[in-house]
Amino acid sequence: MKSFRVATAMAIACLAVSHANAGDGKGFRLTIDGVEVGINPGDTLDVTTKDGRKLSVELQRSETVTFSGGKFSFDHDGKFSVARTDLGSGVQQYALMTPIGTGIIVQEYKGLNPSGLTDFVLEQMVQESVSAGAKIKKETTQRNLGDSRTLKGVKAETTTESDVMDYEVVAMGKPSGGVLVATIVNKENIPKEGSIFDKFWSSLKVDF
Repeated sequence: MKSFRVATAMAIACLAVSHANAGDGKGFRLTIDGVEVGINPGDTLDVTTKDGRKLSVELQRSETVTFSGGKFSFDHDGKFSVARTDLGSGVQQYALMTPIGTGIIVQEYKGLNPSGLTDFVLEQMVQESVSAGAKIKKETTQRNLGDSRTLKGVKAETTTESDVMDYEVVAMGKPSGGVLVATIVNKENIPKEGSIFDKFWSSLKVDF
């Protein structure tokens, strides 16, 4: 059994936008008619094409983006990106993490039903805090999708002198494969970032 891992990365695409080369301090490269310029989200640039035409271009993030994995999809705020990691053994992991640590992780399994893994994954997520003395409360939970199917699992709250963290791990599948979803948030950040989960759960579609 592989340990539960979280991977994060930022990516965005617009026309022929790609990661910038080092040198101009810009996060991305925009190529128009063979002319390359550095650009950051929110920038507006004047570009002169090879034939002398002058164009004004602007790079903006979409307000809402739909992310699709192999057998699932969900909506998220356009200012965030989803990072994909191959965990091996037929498991693909997709992670959306905010700068303050709120996270949604989706693991897609081939050849294995992950419904029996929810407690194991939760243990991996909380073991460091519990080992350091955090108190933990656990209970079973479930999430009902719009098509009447249900992801079942466990949720937990860990409490230390400085933090209260909320975790949830649910899954569904069949012998040929399935999806496991894990979320994490510092309870004090729910008023600020709880809408991330609302958008995710209201839009999640699973094709298993």
